[in-house]
Amino acid sequence: MESVDTRPASDPDLSREALETSKLVLELIHTAYATRSADCPRGMSTPGRADGRGPSPHGIRAAIHLYQHGGRTIGELAEGLGVSVGWASRIVNELEFAGLAERAADPADRRIVHVRLTPGAIRLVEDVYRWRGDAIERALAVLDEPGRAAVQAFLRRAVDELARAGRERGHAPR
Repeated sequence: MESVDTRPASDPDLSREALETSKLVLELIHTAYATRSADCPRGMSTPGRADGRGPSPHGIRAAIHLYQHGGRTIGELAEGLGVSVGWASRIVNELEFAGLAERAADPADRRIVHVRLTPGAIRLVEDVYRWRGDAIERALAVLDEPGRAAVQAFLRRAVDELARAGRERGHAPR
Protein backbone atom coordinates (compact mmCIF):
# COMPACT_ATOMS: atom_id res chain seq x y z
CA MET A 1 0.00 0.00 0.00
CA GLU A 2 1.51 3.30 -1.07
CA SER A 3 1.51 6.09 1.48
CA VAL A 4 -0.08 9.35 0.45
CA ASP A 5 1.66 12.48 1.63
CA THR A 6 -0.96 14.22 3.71
CA ARG A 7 1.40 16.56 5.52
CA PRO A 8 -0.24 19.74 6.62
CA ALA A 9 1.02 22.68 4.58
CA SER A 10 1.77 24.46 7.86
CA ASP A 11 4.57 21.97 8.68
CA PRO A 12 6.73 21.41 5.58
CA ASP A 13 9.66 20.14 7.71
CA LEU A 14 7.82 17.06 8.96
CA SER A 15 9.26 14.02 7.21
CA ARG A 16 7.06 11.48 5.49
CA GLU A 17 8.55 8.86 7.84
CA ALA A 18 7.65 10.85 10.95
CA LEU A 19 4.11 11.40 9.72
CA GLU A 20 3.64 7.74 8.79
CA THR A 21 5.13 6.58 12.11
CA SER A 22 2.86 8.98 13.99
CA LYS A 23 -0.13 7.49 12.20
CA LEU A 24 1.02 3.96 13.07
CA VAL A 25 1.54 4.86 16.74
CA LEU A 26 -1.98 6.31 16.89
CA GLU A 27 -3.36 3.24 15.13
CA LEU A 28 -1.56 1.06 17.70
CA ILE A 29 -3.15 3.07 20.52
CA HIS A 30 -6.56 2.87 18.86
CA THR A 31 -6.26 -0.90 18.41
CA ALA A 32 -5.16 -1.38 22.01
CA TYR A 33 -8.12 0.73 23.14
CA ALA A 34 -10.53 -1.12 20.84
CA THR A 35 -9.50 -4.47 22.36
CA ARG A 36 -9.77 -3.22 25.94
CA SER A 37 -12.78 -5.40 26.74
CA ALA A 38 -10.37 -8.36 26.76
CA ASP A 39 -8.62 -6.67 29.72
CA CYS A 40 -11.56 -7.24 32.07
CA PRO A 41 -12.29 -10.58 33.68
CA ARG A 42 -15.77 -11.87 32.89
CA GLY A 43 -18.32 -11.86 35.67
CA MET A 44 -16.76 -9.00 37.64
CA SER A 45 -19.53 -6.49 38.27
CA THR A 46 -18.56 -2.88 38.73
CA PRO A 47 -20.65 0.30 38.80
CA GLY A 48 -20.23 2.63 35.84
CA ARG A 49 -19.87 -0.18 33.31
CA ALA A 50 -22.85 -0.44 30.96
CA ASP A 51 -22.34 -4.14 30.26
CA GLY A 52 -21.80 -4.99 33.95
CA ARG A 53 -18.41 -6.61 33.27
CA GLY A 54 -15.24 -5.63 35.01
CA PRO A 55 -13.79 -2.21 35.65
CA SER A 56 -14.44 0.54 33.14
CA PRO A 57 -11.66 1.48 30.71
CA HIS A 58 -10.91 4.40 33.07
CA GLY A 59 -10.56 1.93 35.93
CA ILE A 60 -8.21 -0.28 33.93
CA ARG A 61 -6.15 2.77 32.96
CA ALA A 62 -5.97 3.90 36.60
CA ALA A 63 -4.97 0.39 37.72
CA ILE A 64 -2.21 0.30 35.12
CA HIS A 65 -1.02 3.75 36.24
CA LEU A 66 -0.93 2.62 39.87
CA TYR A 67 0.88 -0.57 38.85
CA GLN A 68 3.51 1.40 36.94
CA HIS A 69 3.99 4.15 39.53
CA GLY A 70 3.08 2.49 42.83
CA GLY A 71 0.69 3.88 45.41
CA ARG A 72 -0.45 7.44 44.81
CA THR A 73 -2.58 10.05 46.46
CA ILE A 74 -5.88 10.82 44.76
CA GLY A 75 -4.37 14.12 43.59
CA GLU A 76 -1.29 12.42 42.14
CA LEU A 77 -3.47 9.85 40.41
CA ALA A 78 -5.64 12.62 38.94
CA GLU A 79 -2.57 14.45 37.68
CA GLY A 80 -1.06 11.27 36.25
CA LEU A 81 -4.27 10.40 34.40
CA GLY A 82 -4.96 13.99 33.32
CA VAL A 83 -8.37 14.08 35.04
CA SER A 84 -9.95 16.10 37.84
CA VAL A 85 -9.55 15.04 41.47
CA GLY A 86 -13.31 14.37 41.58
CA TRP A 87 -13.12 12.09 38.54
CA ALA A 88 -10.08 10.27 39.99
CA SER A 89 -12.01 9.77 43.22
CA ARG A 90 -14.92 8.22 41.28
CA ILE A 91 -12.51 5.91 39.46
CA VAL A 92 -10.99 4.86 42.80
CA ASN A 93 -14.54 4.24 44.14
CA GLU A 94 -15.10 1.87 41.20
CA LEU A 95 -11.79 0.07 41.76
CA GLU A 96 -12.40 -0.15 45.49
CA PHE A 97 -15.92 -1.56 44.97
CA ALA A 98 -14.44 -4.19 42.63
CA GLY A 99 -11.84 -5.11 45.24
CA LEU A 100 -9.00 -3.83 43.09
CA ALA A 101 -7.85 -0.82 45.14
CA GLU A 102 -7.57 0.21 48.76
CA ARG A 103 -7.63 3.69 50.24
CA ALA A 104 -5.83 4.84 53.36
CA ALA A 105 -5.82 8.23 54.99
CA ASP A 106 -2.40 9.77 55.44
CA PRO A 107 -1.49 9.48 59.14
CA ALA A 108 0.06 12.96 59.12
CA ASP A 109 -2.84 14.66 57.29
CA ARG A 110 -6.19 12.88 57.12
CA ARG A 111 -7.26 15.10 54.19
CA ILE A 112 -4.76 13.24 52.02
CA VAL A 113 -5.93 9.86 50.74
CA HIS A 114 -3.48 7.26 49.46
CA VAL A 115 -4.53 4.60 46.95
CA ARG A 116 -2.84 1.30 46.24
CA LEU A 117 -3.70 -1.78 44.25
CA THR A 118 -4.81 -4.99 45.91
CA PRO A 119 -2.99 -8.23 45.09
CA GLY A 120 -5.94 -9.16 42.81
CA ALA A 121 -5.53 -5.94 40.87
CA ILE A 122 -1.82 -6.55 40.47
CA ARG A 123 -2.61 -9.97 38.99
CA LEU A 124 -5.21 -8.37 36.66
CA VAL A 125 -2.72 -5.79 35.36
CA GLU A 126 -0.05 -8.46 34.92
CA ASP A 127 -2.56 -10.56 32.94
CA VAL A 128 -3.29 -7.54 30.71
CA TYR A 129 0.44 -7.09 30.10
CA ARG A 130 0.84 -10.82 29.48
CA TRP A 131 -1.89 -11.24 26.82
CA ARG A 132 -0.89 -8.04 25.04
CA GLY A 133 2.76 -9.06 25.41
CA ASP A 134 2.03 -12.32 23.60
CA ALA A 135 0.69 -10.33 20.62
CA ILE A 136 3.71 -8.01 20.67
CA GLU A 137 6.06 -10.98 20.87
CA ARG A 138 4.52 -12.42 17.71
CA ALA A 139 4.93 -9.05 15.98
CA LEU A 140 8.59 -8.81 17.08
CA ALA A 141 9.40 -12.42 16.13
CA VAL A 142 10.38 -11.40 12.60
CA LEU A 143 13.14 -9.12 13.94
CA ASP A 144 16.59 -10.06 15.17
CA GLU A 145 17.78 -8.98 18.64
CA PRO A 146 19.21 -5.61 17.47
CA GLY A 147 15.95 -4.92 15.63
CA ARG A 148 13.87 -5.68 18.75
CA ALA A 149 16.16 -3.48 20.84
CA ALA A 150 15.75 -0.68 18.29
CA VAL A 151 11.95 -0.96 18.47
CA GLN A 152 12.05 -0.76 22.29
CA ALA A 153 14.46 2.18 22.22
CA PHE A 154 12.24 3.97 19.69
CA LEU A 155 9.10 3.42 21.75
CA ARG A 156 10.77 4.65 24.96
CA ARG A 157 12.02 7.73 23.16
CA ALA A 158 8.61 8.31 21.50
CA VAL A 159 6.84 8.13 24.88
CA ASP A 160 9.32 10.60 26.37
CA GLU A 161 9.04 12.99 23.42
CA LEU A 162 5.22 12.79 23.31
CA ALA A 163 5.07 13.46 27.07
CA ARG A 164 7.46 16.41 26.66
CA ALA A 165 5.40 17.82 23.79
CA GLY A 166 2.24 17.38 25.86
CA ARG A 167 3.80 19.17 28.84
CA GLU A 168 4.74 22.05 26.53
CA ARG A 169 1.06 22.27 25.57
CA GLY A 170 -0.02 21.77 29.19
CA HIS A 171 -1.73 18.40 28.57
CA ALA A 172 0.60 15.54 29.49
CA PRO A 173 0.08 12.92 32.15
CA ARG A 174 2.88 12.46 34.62
